[in-house]
Amino acid sequence: MRFLVLSVLLASGASHAAPPRPAPKDELRTLLAELIATDTSNPPGNETAAARVAARWLSEAGIDSELIEPSPGRGNLLVRLKGSGKGKPLLVLAHLDTVPAVRSEWATDPWKLTEKDGLLYGRGVQDNKGMAAASILALRRLKQDGGPRSRDILLYLGADEEVGSGQGLDWMMEHRPELKEAELALNEGGLTELSPDRKQVRFVALQAAERVSRNVTLKATGPGGHSSAPPVDAGPLVRVAAAVARVGALTFPAHLTPAARLHIQGRAPITPGELGEALRRIAAAPDAPPEDAVSTVARLEPALGAVLRTTCVPTVFHAGTRSNVIPATAEATVNCRLLPDADAKAVRERIVAAVNDKDVQVEMDVSPPDSPMSPVGDNAMFRAVQAAAAKVWPKAPVIPRQSTGTTESATLRRVGIHAYGIDLFALTPDDARTAHAPNERVPVASLQPGAEFVYLTLKHLTR
Repeated sequence: MRFLVLSVLLASGASHAAPPRPAPKDELRTLLAELIATDTSNPPGNETAAARVAARWLSEAGIDSELIEPSPGRGNLLVRLKGSGKGKPLLVLAHLDTVPAVRSEWATDPWKLTEKDGLLYGRGVQDNKGMAAASILALRRLKQDGGPRSRDILLYLGADEEVGSGQGLDWMMEHRPELKEAELALNEGGLTELSPDRKQVRFVALQAAERVSRNVTLKATGPGGHSSAPPVDAGPLVRVAAAVARVGALTFPAHLTPAARLHIQGRAPITPGELGEALRRIAAAPDAPPEDAVSTVARLEPALGAVLRTTCVPTVFHAGTRSNVIPATAEATVNCRLLPDADAKAVRERIVAAVNDKDVQVEMDVSPPDSPMSPVGDNAMFRAVQAAAAKVWPKAPVIPRQSTGTTESATLRRVGIHAYGIDLFALTPDDARTAHAPNERVPVASLQPGAEFVYLTLKHLTR
């Protein structure tokens, strides 16, 4: 039986001597460098190493933190900065784990923050150690500011987000019910878009909804045999390969959810060129978006096109053991991202029809997506983000967003917490595509504005 390991890090309990304190303008870069230097690739995670770095930076400001390990090395850090209790707590979260990195695929060392041509490279600099570092520094500033705060701030720096949250938020929600006290949550998942010439922040998109990830398994079995005597009928590998090709070419109808509709309406008037024209056509007919306009958006900005429909992409293939053996089994994984109001059974039916082979099994969870949308409009979170953005990026409008991928905000929304996602760093579309990819990066010039944006948002929410 696996035992839970719990430990408390208090201000007096930092285990390493703190290095000289950097100048305020260098704090984010210094902290980010320390966090990236702790390799928290998941698997295996090793988030405790990064949690201890965070705890030391908090303890220097007199802020106590608790390290909670569901299993050894899988550290979650929980912090409460007290307020007056007038309002329910605000939950701020970031995850400390990252996807793995293959050193040979990178131009720099993935676990060393490296500046090159005005960009900072490192695994996790976007996803999600930048948010963790800025949140730590925001709490330090708020603590230093003093004065009354209307609500507690719960800072949660979590483990295991990239693999499924079993050692992270899911476990914490079960064992630390105080997280469920929060009224609002601030997380990753937004988008602050920088123009390709890096001269203008075009908009700040606040994530209020997201698509739902569902894996589909395509599987076939057969007799197998020696490759020198191929069977007359297609074997499992050929059948599954053909099914993968057909599913890979499958396109689902365009459909605008409420969050996507608001995002398109906000983007259309401020987007130039061919993309802007396509967005304006979609905004003019949101109930029946023109397929050619949707295709134009998908071609010019794939991430935006992806939120306008359910998508299914083959990602993994397993078959065969030797070059002279016809495999008796073949299996492929197709990762689908369902719109939050999609009919999962209907999605599976479309996939089965595309496979068009009774000898290929199609396995998929067809339960409802259960991905609620947080309220949008004139509410506390939108007002706070608008106020902060107006100071940091004065000309950038704030608009709602439905993200292409999934975040832990969906878990929070299901228990009644209004969760929202930001991207504190202004990124070009090319920058944004490096998350989870080799050479993950952010512009150096985006660091300080991002830190200020997080601080001002939290300050406004706790006035």
